[in-house]
Amino acid sequence: MKNIKAALVFAFILSSFGAKAQGKYFEVITEKNEITGGCVGKVRPLYDPEYVKLAYPGKTKEQLYDAVVNYVKSHSGLKLDYTNDVKKTFLAYRDFATIGDKKKCGADLVSLTYIGVVTDLKDTLLVSYSRASKIFSTIFDAKLVISPGNDVVSEGDVPFNEFQFVLPAAGRTQSSIAPNGGLIGIATSRKINYKLAYPESVFDANGKILNPGNKKIIEDFFDGYVTDLKNYLDKHLK
Repeated sequence: MKNIKAALVFAFILSSFGAKAQGKYFEVITEKNEITGGCVGKVRPLYDPEYVKLAYPGKTKEQLYDAVVNYVKSHSGLKLDYTNDVKKTFLAYRDFATIGDKKKCGADLVSLTYIGVVTDLKDTLLVSYSRASKIFSTIFDAKLVISPGNDVVSEGDVPFNEFQFVLPAAGRTQSSIAPNGGLIGIATSRKINYKLAYPESVFDANGKILNPGNKKIIEDFFDGYVTDLKNYLDKHLK
């Protein structure tokens, strides 16, 4: 529980960094699902399909790798998820933190974020937002924690959902998170007002922006990860 609290404090710090960021690094977008024909939302780097690039001329991959590892270790809310201390070409770390609350976002939003960093290129770091990352939402004040098996669960089994970037289309089966972290489908024939059921969604079913405020909050939150990393490296890689 101490680690979770530390992560929440770190999230507040990241939010402050994100608000002061001189550059934008991530964007929330929609793209067409070729299978269903509908829209899906995601977070991606703003200027490149896969990576945010940070340049440090004259630095070796070993220097870059060690500096990122030291950065992660200097933040109690972050946890190294994968390291390659022999080749020093790639590492990943994770954070579990609050993006925003119901007052600002319509629901409490919590992110399990995985950041990957490629250090195999001289002078340049490639920072990626892993597809393993997930955002969760709750309107029931659920207290989310990471279980010993690395699943996201709620204290007292209070209901919560995986965040829906895109408002579900009419007739879609509802789902909620089971106590063990799995999804439970709830089939229903009654009409559902999805705007009320998912007040936190950024886009409608056709990809039109419904909630520009949440779009910016989420983008600023993830920008904060790069801003904070860059500030640290700028100071320690002189």
